[in-house]
Amino acid sequence: MTTITPRSITCPLCATTFDGHSVLASRDRGPLTSDLRRIPEGEDPLPKMLNACPGCGLTGDVSRFEEHAPKADKVVPGKDTGAFFSQDDHDDAHDPLLADRPKDVESTITEQLKLLGDRIGVADPALRWENASQVERWLGHGPLKEGDAMLRAAWLHEDAGRDADGRRCRRRALGCYRQGITEKRWFGRREDLVIVGYLCGEMHRRLGDTELGKQWFEQAIAWSSGLQKLQELVELAERQMLHPADLV
Repeated sequence: MTTITPRSITCPLCATTFDGHSVLASRDRGPLTSDLRRIPEGEDPLPKMLNACPGCGLTGDVSRFEEHAPKADKVVPGKDTGAFFSQDDHDDAHDPLLADRPKDVESTITEQLKLLGDRIGVADPALRWENASQVERWLGHGPLKEGDAMLRAAWLHEDAGRDADGRRCRRRALGCYRQGITEKRWFGRREDLVIVGYLCGEMHRRLGDTELGKQWFEQAIAWSSGLQKLQELVELAERQMLHPADLV
């Protein structure tokens, strides 16, 4: 059973104290969507899983404010700077052919949080996940964690009826996953590569690119060779190519 506990949190960056939540999620038996979201039978922990400081915008679960808290002067390499809310923003900022693209200047996480400005999501759960995606990149945790946060932002935007924002976040998540696959070093297990490959296929499908989605499903199936415990995911990928549906 998932446990959601209200608690007081103090931000390690700006010392602001605010009301947040500690979430201890357990395995749920609710329905599973084809983009691997488990729908809980009780209260959904996703909206309360992250806390956002109203003072500076630092966002994350309780551990981000305690044992895994960053220092205010945490260095953010130039290549990871910027707050990107769409894949177009990210691509433009990293395109060396664009003369007016942002310069790759080393910064700090405190300075980067200021870039979020009015986009800091304190009350809106979907925006909290978007902000968390930015923080994951600034902390150097890699594009896969950034993509996971953006996918969860998409789910919550769609729950609120904001389908355009959901698509925007899905496209950003897809870009992050594909970046992670290209860079390779973020995968500790081949199982994770298969899962991310499958998600690339499913997101391409949901964004309207059916043929490219099928190519990614086929790639995920190929990567799964010899991994018997992923057989259910392989069967799902095969089904999504032939008879796609949003629920498993």
